[in-house]
Amino acid sequence: MIRKVSHWKHRSPKGNMLVLILAVTLGIITALVIFMMSYVRLMGTQSEQKTAIEAAALAAAREMSKIVVNTPQFGYVGLSDSAPNGTDTQSLSGYSTDGYSTSVHSINTLLGTSLVDYLVAEDIGPTRGGTEMKELARQDLSSARSAADALLTALQASITPTGSGKDKDGNTVRPYQEALNAYNSNSMRIAGSSSYVNGSLQLSLGAINGGAPTNVRLPVGWSSSWPAAQTANGRYKSYTTFSRGGNDWVFAGIDETVKLIDPTKFVASASGLPYQHATILRAQATQSINDNGTTRNIQSSACAQPASVYDPLPCPGALVASYPDGPPTGACTQRHLSDLVLDSGCMNDGNDDCDVLTSNSGDFPVDGGSLIYNSALWPLGSLDPNHKAHNACKIAIYDWLRRGGTKVNIGAVRNAIDQDWGAAPGMVAWAPAGGGSIPGGIAYIYRFATNGDVTFQAKTIKPQKYYVVGEKQVIMESLEVLTNGAPSVHKVSNINLGPAYPGSTGEAWFETNYDMYLRDFGRTLGRSSGGKHAGEPIDDPLVAHKAPDNSADIKVACSSLSGNAICPAVFSGGLGAKTKSQGPPAGLGAVPLIGPQNDFAYVWGGATPSLDPSVSKYKTYAAGGTGLRQTYQTNGTVAEIRFRRQVDVYIQTTTTDPDTGTTTTSSVKVDDGYVQLK
Repeated sequence: MIRKVSHWKHRSPKGNMLVLILAVTLGIITALVIFMMSYVRLMGTQSEQKTAIEAAALAAAREMSKIVVNTPQFGYVGLSDSAPNGTDTQSLSGYSTDGYSTSVHSINTLLGTSLVDYLVAEDIGPTRGGTEMKELARQDLSSARSAADALLTALQASITPTGSGKDKDGNTVRPYQEALNAYNSNSMRIAGSSSYVNGSLQLSLGAINGGAPTNVRLPVGWSSSWPAAQTANGRYKSYTTFSRGGNDWVFAGIDETVKLIDPTKFVASASGLPYQHATILRAQATQSINDNGTTRNIQSSACAQPASVYDPLPCPGALVASYPDGPPTGACTQRHLSDLVLDSGCMNDGNDDCDVLTSNSGDFPVDGGSLIYNSALWPLGSLDPNHKAHNACKIAIYDWLRRGGTKVNIGAVRNAIDQDWGAAPGMVAWAPAGGGSIPGGIAYIYRFATNGDVTFQAKTIKPQKYYVVGEKQVIMESLEVLTNGAPSVHKVSNINLGPAYPGSTGEAWFETNYDMYLRDFGRTLGRSSGGKHAGEPIDDPLVAHKAPDNSADIKVACSSLSGNAICPAVFSGGLGAKTKSQGPPAGLGAVPLIGPQNDFAYVWGGATPSLDPSVSKYKTYAAGGTGLRQTYQTNGTVAEIRFRRQVDVYIQTTTTDPDTGTTTTSSVKVDDGYVQLK
């Protein structure tokens, strides 16, 4: 009998191991594939989430760059500069305006302007105005920091879930909402099953460790330089201290374009700085991901830096040194701007104090109800409580310099201070007096070119038109500021003195003394502090080659301010005429040929001269406008420093001796003033 034996009883143990290895291997491969698929999906999710949070950060930073606030220091400020074309900057509730828009200043531009102005003051030196101009720059630095603080308060409020701000056109800006919209738009592409965790988006402001290039260019024409570590790409670095004379400048994180910043460099507050303005925006959000039944929350973050548009300031305005009666050529000669600001000499005598006056209720005297009164707008109280004339000139030059912004060429300003005006103009015929010659008038004009250089021009002028005093701006006056301005007295005889002395033949003696009248249209800035023109330059054909169209209902009223009122009448201590304690009261002249001893237009009022507020007699601001003001693209005048040569009025009398028949002609002084008609 044949026995059958089963084959399995003889199978090799090696076969069993092969099956086991194969099964284990397939399990490992399957698990690995599942893991890799999960990992790839997770990495893809994180990449998409990174894109979403970066889009959110950029959107919020872009919206923040639009927000503006109105400040008492500079008017409208923001993270970005803007030309004067915002509809919401045309008016301000509770304040009169001229209808034109005002510029928006970046906080970095304000800081940079005060810094370059300080460097100019250092460069020109203490004997030519540097000390006082450094003080003015220090004050602007303090004001810029205050304005920046006000903006940062508004920005912090705007990045909350329910927060908002306003742009220059009055539109509501919501950085948080825009960031959330940008995040959600991008998170829709995230792979797999995921969702945004409601309420997880958080926006915060901070700084950058080590800083980064800003929107502010380094100074041009400076005789020194900053350490290389503090600058980058020809610009100041943010969150870096720049120190001069015990003063510190720290720029905020603002560049020329909105850009992402490495999140690892973000800090809530940079260390070692005297102060800082946190403008770097960090966005954080959480995404919930369902990974094969397992829920994971992934947080991502991104940082962005806001941007500022560069304002080229095409025509920031002109500075005018004006001599309607010819420049002084005597012992107290003037043929450079430096002659007006020297700490020693003719502009700094013991009796060269100034009256400082402000216009209120409109532009004086062309606006009905306008008035001028004693002012507190003297910024050098600690350095000069007496209001010296040479310091008044420094203030005017500084306010013109400030208009040039950060593009100012420091060396060009230094050279302009020393620019030689050349020979004085010659004599001109005095037609209103029926003949004779008097000194020709001239004005020296300084403007900024588009690259920050300073241009110089000399133009012939006449006494009229006079400048108004801009609302909330200043006029500074000093009689006999130069007692030896001319080398000798110049006499013109046989003139008709007009209705003041009817039937009398007179003489005009051009004395050696000069008086100063300084109108500054840019001392106070912004809608709330700077009056209806917000400290903008005045339209002026002398510097802009165009004539503004103006009209007004004229009514002049006295001030009701007890103790400070200066009424529009001519008398000692009255309108526009400082009475020196060392000398006689201001003169009434002989209207219309010779006006009273102050720098406004006058007509004969029947028995005495009276102020003439006719718009035709004055250089005024363009009226009734909207939108972009003319003086943004065409230069207006920021400040005019005007010197008037005193003219003594004499009556010529002829007497005949009845016994001998001898005729004697004599001259008797009856008054003094300035040439009004020329």
